[in-house]
Amino acid sequence: MRLFIGLSIIAVLAGAGCSKENAPAGPEPKPSDTDYVALGWSDFEAQRFGSAVNNFTQAYNQASTPLVRGDALSGRGWAYAYKRDLVKSNGDFVFAINFNGISPVALNDVRAGVAFVSYSLNDFPSAITYSSAALSDNPAYTFSHDVKVTAKRLRLLLAQSYYANGQFPSAASQMDILDPAHSPHSSDPSALLASITAALSSL
Repeated sequence: MRLFIGLSIIAVLAGAGCSKENAPAGPEPKPSDTDYVALGWSDFEAQRFGSAVNNFTQAYNQASTPLVRGDALSGRGWAYAYKRDLVKSNGDFVFAINFNGISPVALNDVRAGVAFVSYSLNDFPSAITYSSAALSDNPAYTFSHDVKVTAKRLRLLLAQSYYANGQFPSAASQMDILDPAHSPHSSDPSALLASITAALSSL
């Protein structure tokens, strides 16, 4: 009798296990705000910039802390920049710069991003301001989500911005830092342009 009861219990438990296994799966848990940030950067690095924008927007909308909101704004600004939607990118970056609670790393990423976007929008004074700030804070800056964006590239952007703004001695000073072997660089516009063009082709 005891053996029968024991076998019956095992059968019921086994049956319950089978029933649970065959039951339809419940809904997937919704990603958290930090999950969306991670998904956004994963999409960004895979060059799925539209999807990155969507994930960063989700992260921003459900952000539980200012830190996450700042990271989301930084990511979306970069994703918009790589989509060539420069106005939206600039809007996110400028908002992020003035955002309380953004992490120091994200802030420097934003400064670098808005420097490139400002230059593309022919806003050379802003490009000078933000690239200078990023390089002052981190002279060895590299954007972790695109390692082609380095301090060298950012400083060359600074030199180009000074040049485009007619500040030739300042542009020459940046070229001295970039290419000390050929310093001092001439501030003559033609010679300076040749130096900048040669530096660009070496990237």
